[in-house]
Amino acid sequence: MRKTILRLAALSLVALVLFAPTAGAQGKTMTVSIKNFAFNPPNATVAPGTTVTWVNNDQAPHTATANNGAFDSGTLQPGQSYSFTFDKPGTYAYHCNIHPDMTATVTVSGASGSSSGSASASSSGSSTATSPTASASPSVTTSPGTQMPSSGGPSSLGLVAALALVAFGAIALILVLVRRAAS
Repeated sequence: MRKTILRLAALSLVALVLFAPTAGAQGKTMTVSIKNFAFNPPNATVAPGTTVTWVNNDQAPHTATANNGAFDSGTLQPGQSYSFTFDKPGTYAYHCNIHPDMTATVTVSGASGSSSGSASASSSGSSTATSPTASASPSVTTSPGTQMPSSGGPSSLGLVAALALVAFGAIALILVLVRRAAS
């Protein structure tokens, strides 16, 4: 019985060591759904270094194209997605080139988290505006129906820390009970 409890405690520790760093290492992400000829949410506010992913959940093709040319998804067919990492503070107005009445904004506020931007796209934007610019490198995700989960910094890390404390407390309690039973 004692060996079984010690093995379970050891396996719990191994699991924490293996899985806790994964949750803490996740970057800041946000998903914008394109559905019913609209961007949802239409106005997003993110921290620098956040990757925004647009997913076309509509029946028609759409684009996510920055008014200032900072990013351009190219044509996203239903089920396709496009990601762009916003590194520089400012407000980025964007629209759908196919349906110009579809408009939205991403506002990047706070201190910069990194120094370069990345994106998934097949071409660069052609409109100009006075908003800030961000850098991009292209590629489109074509898996139908796939969405990136929204995850993020402090809340994920807090959850991992809470789970680790509970696990360590449970292990300590088990060890105390085993010692008392053995005496």
